[in-house]
Amino acid sequence: MTEQPTHDWPNAEPVMQPKVKRILIIAGIVIILSIPLVILFSSAPKSKNVPATEKKGIDIATLEQQANSNPTSANIVALSVAYINNNTPGKAIKPLTDLIKREPNNAIAYNNLGVANIMLKNYQAGIDACSKALQIDTGFQLAKNNLRWGLDEKKKALTTIQAMEKIMPDKQDQAYFIQLGLLYMQIGNYEKSVAIWKEGQQKFPSAAAIFFNNMGTAQVLNKEYDKAIENFNKAINADANNQLAKNNLAWALQEKKDNTPQ
Repeated sequence: MTEQPTHDWPNAEPVMQPKVKRILIIAGIVIILSIPLVILFSSAPKSKNVPATEKKGIDIATLEQQANSNPTSANIVALSVAYINNNTPGKAIKPLTDLIKREPNNAIAYNNLGVANIMLKNYQAGIDACSKALQIDTGFQLAKNNLRWGLDEKKKALTTIQAMEKIMPDKQDQAYFIQLGLLYMQIGNYEKSVAIWKEGQQKFPSAAAIFFNNMGTAQVLNKEYDKAIENFNKAINADANNQLAKNNLAWALQEKKDNTPQ
């Protein structure tokens, strides 16, 4: 995950709705099952958006064991639902992505992947996944609900971006550049987020490790693995004790390996 600011900006609409549980994540990509994911805030969606399952009595360890020993689509989908209901959507991404590679027409897997990404504030990725679920199954009402949810959240992020971009240059501090880059990353504009963080790094060189780490994160999401690896190394060179950048470097190397044709 990326470094983020410590305050909100005046006149910018809040990113989260008051009814949504808000969990502030204060630093870097967290590696979950060896696959770290970008999180600004991790939030549980309203119940109508979550794939239906009973929360009580869920034994995630048992579901993990079942999915590992017998990775059927039913077992993997059940595990992803458990992760989502347990407010750990990042853990659902890897098994769902692997399932979709095997079963590219699995609408349920795409819907759940969409839910997990929207919870992680990867709005465009969530929108794309829910849209794919609807291409496969045009009558999938839950995917329609989740697509509408993702579009609403993206719209809020765009509104906040518009408000922030009206802030005068003399008010644009380090936190401003971190926040604005995160918002652009959430809506899937990775090139813009990198450009903003590059400008922030130039204006605030003492925070170089933070900005290089964030640039690398956006580049991994944009599948620019070599550029990401270069920026994570720059972050580590700027701060040899930056464990977040070290974790992200391992993540980028693994993503490059997993996505390089054999």
